[in-house]
Parts: sequence; C-alpha cells; structure tokens
Amino acid sequence: MRIWASACLLLWLPASASAAGLFSAPHPTLACGDDGALRALSDAAQVAQHPAAWRKTLLRQGDCHAVTPDMKWEKIANRNGLPLMRRVPPVPGLPPLYFMTGDIAPIGAPAPAPVHVTPPPAPPAAETPTPEGPQQQATDDTPPPAPPVIVQNRETPLPTDLFFMTRGFQKLGSLILTLMLITGAGWIMMRVLRTIWLMARRRKAIGTCLKLAERHRPMLARWYQQAEDGANTATLTQSRVPWNTHVERFTRTTLLPARARDGQSALWPAIHKTVCAHLTTLAANTARAPSATVLTPGIYHQDMNQAEYAAFCSQWIEKAGWEIRPPVATGLGSVIHCSRNGLKMLVHCWIDRKPVHDDVIWQGIKEKTESRADIGAIVSNAPYTQEALLLGKKHRIFLLHHEDIYKFVSGIEVPDVA
Repeated sequence: MRIWASACLLLWLPASASAAGLFSAPHPTLACGDDGALRALSDAAQVAQHPAAWRKTLLRQGDCHAVTPDMKWEKIANRNGLPLMRRVPPVPGLPPLYFMTGDIAPIGAPAPAPVHVTPPPAPPAAETPTPEGPQQQATDDTPPPAPPVIVQNRETPLPTDLFFMTRGFQKLGSLILTLMLITGAGWIMMRVLRTIWLMARRRKAIGTCLKLAERHRPMLARWYQQAEDGANTATLTQSRVPWNTHVERFTRTTLLPARARDGQSALWPAIHKTVCAHLTTLAANTARAPSATVLTPGIYHQDMNQAEYAAFCSQWIEKAGWEIRPPVATGLGSVIHCSRNGLKMLVHCWIDRKPVHDDVIWQGIKEKTESRADIGAIVSNAPYTQEALLLGKKHRIFLLHHEDIYKFVSGIEVPDVA
C-alpha cells in the first residue's frame, strides 16, 4: 500500500524536477534529434571531405534545427556524452534535440571559453644563412612560445535514480489512466449494446404474443363479454369467471408454451404487463364491435371468413346424415359437434391462406379430449405441414380438405340402433 501511495505522489511532481535550470545557446548553433548526425556535422574535417549534398541529406535525416540565443531550453538527460534538451515553452512538432557540450550554457552563466584548435605545423623552411655575432645570441636567448591549451566543458551527468527522476512514473501513470479510460468506455459500450439487444428481443416476443392473440380474437372477445356481463348483473353467480382468470388461463395454456418453444421464457416477466394490456384492449374492441348477421353456407370461395367457412362445412356434414350443433368459434377456427346413433364426432374447421401448422392440430386434440368425442377431425382449405401430419397421425386426428369432408363422414360406419 505504501508503494502505491508513493507512486501516486510521484505522479504529481512537477515536470521540472529533473531539470537543472534553463539553458540557451551563447551563439547560433545547430541541434539534432540524432546524436550521430550532430557529431558528424560538428566535425569540420569530415564535413570538408563530403559534398554539400551529403550535408543537406544528413541535416534532413538527423532532424536538425537551427538554434538561436533567444531560445530557452531545459535539460532532460545526458546521453552518449551529449545533453538532450527540450524547448521551453514546448513547441508542437519540435522533439527533444541533442546539443554539443560547448554549444549550450545555463542562462546567466558566463559564456564558455572558445575551443582552440591547434593549427597544423608549418612545413620546414629552407635553410638560410644566419648572421653570426651578438644578434644571433640574442635570438637564441628568447624562450619559445607556450603551446595553446584546448579547453572543453565537461558536465557531470545528473543522477538517474528514482525511475529517471519521476519521468518514468509519469509515463506509467499516463498509461494506467489511458487503460482505465479504455476499459470504462468498453464497459459502457457493452452495457448499451446489451440493453439494445434486450429491447429488440422483448419487442419481438411481444409481437409474437400479439399474433397469437389475434388468432384467438373471437375466443378472447367471448370471454371478455362473459366477464363483463357477469360483472354488470345485480346478483353474481358462482359460475361467473373474472377477466383476469381468463387472461391467466390463456397465458398458461397458449402464450407460455409458445414462448418456451422459441426459447423466450426468460423474457416473460418483463413483457407480462404489456401483453396483458394488449389482450384486454384487443378483447374489448372485438366485443364492442357489432355482431355479424345470420350467415348462410352458400358456395365456397377464397374470401370467406371463419364463420362462413364453418357454416359451409357444417352443411355438408348435415347432408351426410349427421346431427350437428351450431358452430362455436374458438381461438383457432370453429368447432362443430356432431352425433349419429350415439357416436360423437368433433370437427374443427380452420380457413387460412398459409399451410396449417401444429398449433391448430394441438387445439383440435385439446377439444376432442375435453368433449370426449369418439372421432376427431380437422378440416381446412389449406395443405398441412409435415409436422402437422405427423402430430395428427400420432393422436389419431383425421386431417381433411373441405372437398373430402362429405365422403369422409358418409363412409363412417355408424352402429345401428333398434
């Protein structure tokens, strides 16, 4: 814990903690981003051996810049024997530059002594006769001149302890802060995407529930009307069932199995209230609609509604000698209860432009079981899917086309009654 606390405190140290004051060039000079290029350009002998194009190329490759005495610089480090300086204040696009040791000095300090270069020795002159006598003796007594002294400023490198005087800790802190910001932004993005995905799934689940409710619109309207009639009567009987009970039963028997087949059972608690409100609105609007007039069977045509199609099928069953009751509308089609000599038959009528799916077959199986009929059949104008055919065969439900219903009910062997 103490180590992290020390690291956090070091992150806030000023950037000038590693600098030993401000520096400037006493005279116009040259500074480069590459120390090798600076050494090559500072060597007069090496520059003289190459053409001017070589010097221009080296200036460009070494990222060299002209420096004037009015510029202020701050020392970063002392690398490879050369000071590495940066501009104060910083200039965008200008990286830290290397200076020759004698070309930079602290501001306010005296200018460094010029560097003296020893001239090459002159070629020996031809021997000339020297006069003899007192004049030659005076010349020999003069002491020879002292050789020039070459002075170079050498600065002691600054210590690089404490992770390069906290510059490393500042970079490490910036890296950690960047990683934290990236992680936080990624987490927020994931939460937003997950919320959008859940909203899309809930919207799809609600749409599927509304499609099922639309199929069962007549049944829901009848239940709603019965519940409203029972609530408006002065004396409530025991057989009166509230609307909420009908909604719960419809949810348990129809909506939840459909959600389970689609893998959306976990979404039901989130969409329960919305779906129930839609069911109530749909049933109320259907119950308030004016009732249809008495329907006549007539001749089959594609624009028949469900009630007309049920009346069309019932007339053929009645012509075959069966006693029938008026068709009863259910959620998926209509049901016709038939009997002849004690033999009970239940015919489920369904008209649609699409192939008949297994949900209609399940509805017919449920109605046959509840009515305890001996024979169960489903009549439709559309073909049956492969799943529906297998399901009907398994539960002994006859799947017929309305063109075959008369032949089917006429061929059933009915027991004779004395």
